[in-house]
Amino acid sequence: MNQVEYLEPSLAQVVERIGAGYVTVVAAPRGTEIPVSGPAIHDPLSGAPPRPGSMVLLVGLTAGTPGAARVLRGLGGAAAAVLRSDAASAAPLAEAAAEAGVALVALESAMSWSHLHTLVEDTVPLGENLVAVPGRDLGSVAVPGRDLGSVSVGDLNALVNVIAETLDRPVGIVDTQWRLLAYSAVPGQVNDDLQRDVIMHRVVPARNAPRETRRLLLTTGRALRFLTNAPYDTAEYTIWRVGAGIRNGLEPLGMLWVLEGRDQLPDDRLVLVEEFARLAAVHLLRARTARSVDRERRGELVGQALDGTNPRAACRRLGLDPDSGIAVLAVAETADGNGPSGEHLLDGVATYFDAYRRSAACVLRDDTVYCLMPTPDLAVLREIASDLTRRLSPRRRPVVAVGGRGSADDLPRSRRQADLVLAALRGSGTAVATIDDVRAAATLIEVGSLLDDHPGLLLHEEDPASGDVADSALAWIECHGDVRAAARRLGVHPNTLRYRIRRLAAGGLDLADPDTRLVTWLRLRLRRGGPGPAGQE
Repeated sequence: MNQVEYLEPSLAQVVERIGAGYVTVVAAPRGTEIPVSGPAIHDPLSGAPPRPGSMVLLVGLTAGTPGAARVLRGLGGAAAAVLRSDAASAAPLAEAAAEAGVALVALESAMSWSHLHTLVEDTVPLGENLVAVPGRDLGSVAVPGRDLGSVSVGDLNALVNVIAETLDRPVGIVDTQWRLLAYSAVPGQVNDDLQRDVIMHRVVPARNAPRETRRLLLTTGRALRFLTNAPYDTAEYTIWRVGAGIRNGLEPLGMLWVLEGRDQLPDDRLVLVEEFARLAAVHLLRARTARSVDRERRGELVGQALDGTNPRAACRRLGLDPDSGIAVLAVAETADGNGPSGEHLLDGVATYFDAYRRSAACVLRDDTVYCLMPTPDLAVLREIASDLTRRLSPRRRPVVAVGGRGSADDLPRSRRQADLVLAALRGSGTAVATIDDVRAAATLIEVGSLLDDHPGLLLHEEDPASGDVADSALAWIECHGDVRAAARRLGVHPNTLRYRIRRLAAGGLDLADPDTRLVTWLRLRLRRGGPGPAGQE
């Protein structure tokens, strides 16, 4: 029978995929049809030979670097070496490359080495180079080489459908956090209750996603069989599943799951599941790269809208109606959160919106993720924000703030409001709020910020109230002149409080005057760190 196997692309194919405008083959002593097994980075401190057939990236070397020819002569066994240089300057090194039997490629553009590494990595192995070759017996399974080859690299939905048709079982792919990436929809194949729940909620329930299962799949490289477990199966009705880890070298990418049901697949088909997991790695890498490029493009447009740089055009390019009502949703982690921040937080937020098909465009600035959200009103957006905090990893301890709703032209103001809401939420114990929830607290924070920016204002000048007297004045004002209530708050006798208030009046601070009372309260409140818990005054 047939075994799924990868054919390595030729050097010519790799160069074509990278782009002739970026790299030029300066010398090819063995021709350009030699196979390339993948990228490798030259380490001058390592004496180990390069991986056979690899394309070695000579990071830090140029055509004029002393010893460059010696480095090339030591790359015997590699397919090619890439040097940052123009073709003419690299030509004198062609002889050294020929002695090693290595093709010499000039990187003539400003492309980063990490970008080049990713391009080569994504090209090897190529999805269209998947073929069926004789060798290993995989039982009675016929591998549909034509169908697999027709799947566009990165199209996970098409891939799982082909796998499901081949195995005659429903198939799904999840990432390393058990979030659903793709699932099959083949007529005649019936999902069980767990599969339906995963499709509905876009994530595997925690009780059916044990850490040990993930560890086994992502470290063994084998297809393994598991019971589904309660509450989806019973002692009388057992449901089996086969899982296989999806990896790119040592990097875990996700897991491929096959729903067997009560009738197990023949053991020899587990080998085919492992081969499909290898194929899925290529597609996951391409999908991740495409997602990253698209996220970067959309992030630039979101940034333009937040900054007020032609926000209407930016919203249209993002697929958002600039006049339909848009608000800024900001996500950050609390100071005591233990989760990874930055790009990981952006990935979690973006994955949530992708999984639940919610229209959103996000960008990361500093440690805060800002999202443009079309919404009919802030109450709806508040519900989405609450669900987002539940879905994100508990160890992140996220806080989500929602600014005001308006047109595209109002987005800079909405972003400013979202930042004020975040400031009000931090340390409050509250995870989600809109600007309407904490408007008073946000206003005080804004006033405090304005005062910090203007140190010469009268409000900064020292006043007679300090120490116990200041506490007494603040309590008296906030209790609306009720001496007994203010005394209870301070834990002193009412006569003591009356004495302190009279001392303030004798010193020129007459709290009976409304303007004096307002300015005194504002100064004392801001001095004590601004507003209290979010939503309270």
